[in-house]
Amino acid sequence: MKIKTVKLIVLATTMSIIVACKTKKAPTLVASIVPTNVQLKAIQVKYPDVTMQNLTNGHDIYTGVCTNCHGMKNIYKRSEESWKHEIDVMAPKANISDTQKDELFKYILSMKATQVAEIK
Repeated sequence: MKIKTVKLIVLATTMSIIVACKTKKAPTLVASIVPTNVQLKAIQVKYPDVTMQNLTNGHDIYTGVCTNCHGMKNIYKRSEESWKHEIDVMAPKANISDTQKDELFKYILSMKATQVAEIK
């Protein structure tokens, strides 16, 4: 009798874990876009000295340092000011330099700029 009860408890626990894991929302992968000339041209309207290397570095920081702790997020949901603040707050914790902060910020803005352009 005790063995059946233990088996039933183990089965119920296992099923609960499986159901809980399957119902989690999938991460938003919107911001995993590798920058192209479209993003470069869009960001150069506001920041003419940005290079493709800057955007690539920003992408690498976002998909490395940032997503290691926070996962992929929809970068379009925050305003430019909100991203600036968030990056300033998180940079010391993430141990990134001022140059890396700037590249990350401009990568995000380039993604946002092309998203807006695509909606129009």
